Parts: sequence; structure tokens; C-alpha cells
Amino acid sequence: MKNIKVTLLFLLTMGCIGTDIVDDAVPAKVVIQNPIDTLKVGESYQFKARYTDESGEIVNVPISWESANDDIISITADGLATAEMQGSTMVTASHDTAGDTLYLVAGERTTASVSLRTADLMTSSTYPLKGSAELEEKDDGALELRFGTDFKTTSALPGLYVYLSNNLNSTANAYEIGAVDQFEGAQTYPIDAAVGINDFDYVLFYCKPFNVPVGEGLLVP
Repeated sequence: MKNIKVTLLFLLTMGCIGTDIVDDAVPAKVVIQNPIDTLKVGESYQFKARYTDESGEIVNVPISWESANDDIISITADGLATAEMQGSTMVTASHDTAGDTLYLVAGERTTASVSLRTADLMTSSTYPLKGSAELEEKDDGALELRFGTDFKTTSALPGLYVYLSNNLNSTANAYEIGAVDQFEGAQTYPIDAAVGINDFDYVLFYCKPFNVPVGEGLLVP
């Protein structure tokens, strides 16, 4: 009986191990979290931005804001933009060498940019994983992660979990959505209201008991 338990543990361990050891450092990034396409002339809009360091962790740092043309759209040091006259310009949020730039129109009404992001899912291991995913912001501001009918992976893994992350190589600073409920077909996962639609760049699948990557997908736009 003891030999059987040891053998099973070995097989489970080897089932997750097999990917190469990788450097988990990523470039530091600034992302404008609540982009809009158009800002109505005479109105103001409070932008927010996040900074992630080389480990993919969100860090509270001072963000610098700049408009390429203050005559069209002015912006304060804390990201409050005001449309002064019709036209278009670029708004940039930055910290050190990291930055994000938004093309912004001053026009007749204010229109939001992103309420839906998509990802093509693929394996990053020897295990099969494929399909499509959608991350959608609902009318009440809450998020949902949905897998399409084409989603398919293996049931052989001892603890397959899905995450949102800014680092393909680590779940250390990721948002854990939970265990994968079904290994094939459409399914939906609710996400905490505190998470913004632009807070994370990747959908990750990990074998949680052994912290080994299984699959991934880049969220766009």
C-alpha cells in the first residue's frame, strides 16, 4: 500500500513537471486603466493608471500625466483631463521609463473605450489546452471571464486553476479566479468588483499544487 501511494505521488508530480525553468522578470509597465475614445468639449474626466514592476506586481508609485496639446485637452498632475476645444491629441501616463499613451478626441460627447477584451488560449506545457476567452465589464461594473464552446483541456491535472496576471511566468502577484470547473465547453467565472477590466494583461492556467504553468492567453485590446 505504501508503495502504491509513493508511486501515485511521483506520477502526479511528474505530471506537472516538465516545463523549462524560466526567468520570471518582465518589463515594468504603466497602463491607463479607464481609457476613453472621446471627451466632450467643456467636460472633465479623471483618468487612472497602474504601474507594475519587473515581477508583475502592482505598485503604488507617482504617475506623471502629460497632454501633447494642452490647447485641445489639458490634464492635471493627478490625471484630470479637460476638453478645451475640438480636436485630437495624445495623453501619456508615465513613471520612470515606463509609460502608456492614449489617442484622445475632444468632441461632441464622451465615449468609453473598452468593455470587452478577448484572448486566444493556448498551451504552454505538454498538456493540451486551447480555445477562446472573453473578459467583459457588465453594466454594473462587475467583470466576467467566459470561455467559449471551443475551450478544451485535460482532466488529468491535479488542480488546474485560472488566473489573471501581468506576468506570464508567475502567479505570485496574479488574481486567482479559481479552479477550472469544466475541462471542455463554455463556462463563466465571476470576478471581484474591485478588479478593473484593464488591470491585467494575461489569462493564465496553472497546476496549482506544483505551481507549474499549463496554458495562457493575451488579453486584447
